[in-house]
Amino acid sequence: MKTLRLEEVTPSKLHFELNTMQWLEEHRSDQSNEMHKHDYYVIIWVKEGTGTHTVDFQQFELHPQTFWFLSPGQAHAFHFQSPPSGYVISFDSDFFFTYENNRELLIDTGLFHNTFQFKPFTLDNSLTFGLENILQNIQAEYQNRDGIYQEDMLRSLIKMFLIQCARLFSSQLAPTHDESSKSVCLVRRFQDLVELRFSQKNKVADYADQLSVTPSHLNDTVKKVTGQPASEHIKQRVILEIKRKANFGMVSAKEIAFDLGFEDEAHFSKYFKNYTGQTFSEYKKQLASHSKR
Repeated sequence: MKTLRLEEVTPSKLHFELNTMQWLEEHRSDQSNEMHKHDYYVIIWVKEGTGTHTVDFQQFELHPQTFWFLSPGQAHAFHFQSPPSGYVISFDSDFFFTYENNRELLIDTGLFHNTFQFKPFTLDNSLTFGLENILQNIQAEYQNRDGIYQEDMLRSLIKMFLIQCARLFSSQLAPTHDESSKSVCLVRRFQDLVELRFSQKNKVADYADQLSVTPSHLNDTVKKVTGQPASEHIKQRVILEIKRKANFGMVSAKEIAFDLGFEDEAHFSKYFKNYTGQTFSEYKKQLASHSKR
């Protein structure tokens, strides 16, 4: 299989990029080695390479033929022990959500918006041929700069790539045998709403009302599918956002408390300590000590 050699695509033009991991290591290693986040979706296919990938403060070992699906706002960093090979696809919501069902696709596949149960996916080498072909078609379409309906074609190819991934990873995405697709669909809609509203809505009843179910039904369903009640998911998302903000410059407790809708700084501090077991000041000191290493 011929190795793809891709040039950087200017995001402001097509809101879309496809690069090799080798290119990113050569041109953006300073960024990829430090914790950073994007305001767009990222698909990372690590074909070869060893090391670790830290996503939202969880560290994962790198393995061949591993796929990562990052949603906007997720913080991550690579630390390679051997040279990587693979591909990185990125696109923003303006590019992909032209048609409403494309947003539903991202939610329904279960590949993105898995803040609470984030994990990479792996494939056997023999199963990657079809995905490689789609990537080559994406490359050819991108290089056809004067092609009419280019954005529509690229959007369709990305959609095809995601559908193929969902099929290939179906066994890794599948819920346990006693979880109906209806229940899983409700949980994914709930998780999507939490991602959109967590800074304004912190009660299960708020989400239940938007989803047209009772709070008890929502809690029971979310716990059945994920092992944790809906209220825990909301708390986890708020705590994750606090950590993200603390890691990316917004280090004042008062500032974060205001930004996330807490009544006051005291309420914010109590909330953080109750969930993490440490004060926000202690967490900031921990961050500072890590940055000096």
